[in-house]
Amino acid sequence: MSVVILFVESQNARSERRFQKSLKLEDLRSKLEPIVGIPSGDQRIELLNGSTVICEITSENKMLGSYSVEDYMILNVTNNSTSTQINFNDSSQVEKFVMEDEQYDKLNTTVRAFKRRHNLGRFSDAKSAISIDEDDEFKKEAELIKIGNRCEVSIPGYDISRRGTVQFVGKTSFRAGYWIGVEYDEPVGRNDGSIDGHIYFKCAPNHGSFVRPDKVKVGDYPEEDLFASDLEEM
Repeated sequence: MSVVILFVESQNARSERRFQKSLKLEDLRSKLEPIVGIPSGDQRIELLNGSTVICEITSENKMLGSYSVEDYMILNVTNNSTSTQINFNDSSQVEKFVMEDEQYDKLNTTVRAFKRRHNLGRFSDAKSAISIDEDDEFKKEAELIKIGNRCEVSIPGYDISRRGTVQFVGKTSFRAGYWIGVEYDEPVGRNDGSIDGHIYFKCAPNHGSFVRPDKVKVGDYPEEDLFASDLEEM
């Protein structure tokens, strides 16, 4: 066969690869470089059968197949120049970005923030775990919205919006931060203005919903006529 299956081993990698037996040393080194992370000019290549070294591949003119290579032998690649080698299994040699814990704690897109919002792990005691920043989440947006405002609510993940009237602005017991309670014009909501027995406002069943302030636009949004038509007569 013109193709041989070999295991490639180095300090940073071990994988099974297929090579053309017609490869010469220069081409073999070029193919090994992205696999083992060692520059082609610094590679020392040995052919092994199990733990037994068969030979070192050094000749620039000989093809890989001329070394009596067989399937599932091993190409062990080491670095002749230690100054150019990084051991990626040793994290102390890898440059890392380090963030101060106080700065990390202020971010709201981290795993810690997710656990805090959902009262998971060490944040299971909800109120004692909520930071000041999170408890005031969406405060600025909420200050622009007043009870009685007509509004349009955008629904995440859907290219639709719903109209209604703002009936509640403020904090809730079910989640940190500021929320907007909306009474929809149509029965497309999730509740009647109450959650877990706590009444925030009153409306007909399935007309109420709570959304974040950034999903609410207030303005001149009259109730839509579902039976309106461009035709004057039918």
